[in-house]
Amino acid sequence: MTLNPQRLFDALQDSGVTDFAGVPCSILDPLTTAAHSTGRYVAASVEGEALAIAAGAWLAGGQAGVLLQNSGLGNAVNPLASLLIPYRIPALLIVSWRGEPGRPDAVHHYPMGTATPALLDIFGVPKWVLREDSDVEAIAAEAAATLERRQPAAIIVPKGVFDKGSKPDWQYAPAHQAAASDVACFGGGDLPTRTQVVAKFMEHCGKFATVSTTGYASRELASYGPHDHHFYMQGSMGFALGIAMGVAWQSRQEPIFVLDGDGALIMRLGSLVTAGALQRSNLVHVVLDNGAYASTGGQPTSAAGVDFPAVARACGYRRTARCVGVGGLAEAMEWARYSASDGPALLHVQMSPREAAAQERPEQSPDEIATAFRSWRTRHSMVLPGHAASQQDAVLA
Repeated sequence: MTLNPQRLFDALQDSGVTDFAGVPCSILDPLTTAAHSTGRYVAASVEGEALAIAAGAWLAGGQAGVLLQNSGLGNAVNPLASLLIPYRIPALLIVSWRGEPGRPDAVHHYPMGTATPALLDIFGVPKWVLREDSDVEAIAAEAAATLERRQPAAIIVPKGVFDKGSKPDWQYAPAHQAAASDVACFGGGDLPTRTQVVAKFMEHCGKFATVSTTGYASRELASYGPHDHHFYMQGSMGFALGIAMGVAWQSRQEPIFVLDGDGALIMRLGSLVTAGALQRSNLVHVVLDNGAYASTGGQPTSAAGVDFPAVARACGYRRTARCVGVGGLAEAMEWARYSASDGPALLHVQMSPREAAAQERPEQSPDEIATAFRSWRTRHSMVLPGHAASQQDAVLA
């Protein structure tokens, strides 16, 4: 006897888990197929990014599930431990169970198979193991109640539990054709400091929803606040773009900005592919590139050999620009502001590695930051760039 996976999918939908991001697993293929059929599924580049997208979806007022093979659970540990748990952001992890002890499987599945339930226990994530005779409606309701308490939860799906049914006839999109290689360029004068860049960002784009990467970028941005519409990261390095994609996914018209760093983006460069595929016109990605891991002591990154605008274009970004010099900052940030209806767009800002005295971490706790952002997002409906300034001021104040 096997379990009809559609029952679980329908129960999750009825319980409020309506959107999904993930990385495929053959065990979970029926759920992935069902999610695809609703048009509410994002194919992530890696499992951790899927968690970040789900986090952004919740911050924007939604509730998402994450589909992943347990071999990829290790890739999800960082955002689970330093994003979902400290910020109290709920997401439902639906985890396949390859290498379950006592069941025949490939040898390389057993180490993670043995560790899967214990790994979730270590982080205090409530879990339910699905069996052929499980009451899926009751499990979905219990998981939803856990999410309501702002806790992540997990449903573990062993091999052979689901009736797989017929294999879907997937339709493949044609190979991506890179956009024109023209890059808007702004510059003049010395390379700006982070302080100068963030000040100019606040002047031109600070009223828009923004996710700032962990480290000095978030500290600098927080020195102007706190602002409810700014999400200051204090961990989960590399996932700022993933979070912003989740917000943009739920809020398809309102602009969402990302203040990223060169080191953080290099860490999760695959997220550019997901952003390009998602094609959210309201997403603007600002990369602050000082060639260094500033908050850990200024060690050099590998960014000197990376053409971020070219990579973004190749991944499907519609607009790209580069700013080299403090004299071009105002024009570059205005370009970013007006790209928020024609994205995804990426602005690469080269900065000086010179550091001023470090700002303090945000005074708000991670929980308070997440609560404020979600509350603000559900209260406000932002207008697109190009509307009258008085309209923007009225809505965004």
